[in-house]
Amino acid sequence: MIILVDAMGGDNAPDAVIKGAIRAAKEVNATICLIGNEEIINGKVKEFYKKDNIKELAENIEIHNTTEIIEMEDIPTVAIKHKKDSSMVVGFNMLKEGEGDVFISAGNSGALLTRCNTYSRKNKRN
Repeated sequence: MIILVDAMGGDNAPDAVIKGAIRAAKEVNATICLIGNEEIINGKVKEFYKKDNIKELAENIEIHNTTEIIEMEDIPTVAIKHKKDSSMVVGFNMLKEGEGDVFISAGNSGALLTRCNTYSRKNKRN
């Protein structure tokens, strides 16, 4: 199983997401893929755990790099259309392409629902 996680979404992201993923990685028999800015994620790993790379903490965690972030104050429909390399859009696209089994995000709920509705409509047509 591959769990896709929006590392950049949520009020306490990426800190809480990284810490949660590392704890979960020790308890689940799955790969956890953090989607977000790799430089920021590894910077936080160094800050919290004094390691250069998240793989040093858990072999079943990987990072899929993105360059954009959907902020809580972004207009959902605009953010989804214009921030194609955001962790949320990339996560949904990875799920759609079969690169993961589930996608988890605590980010902008309006953008999440907008993208989720778009994803659901496309799948119903196929």
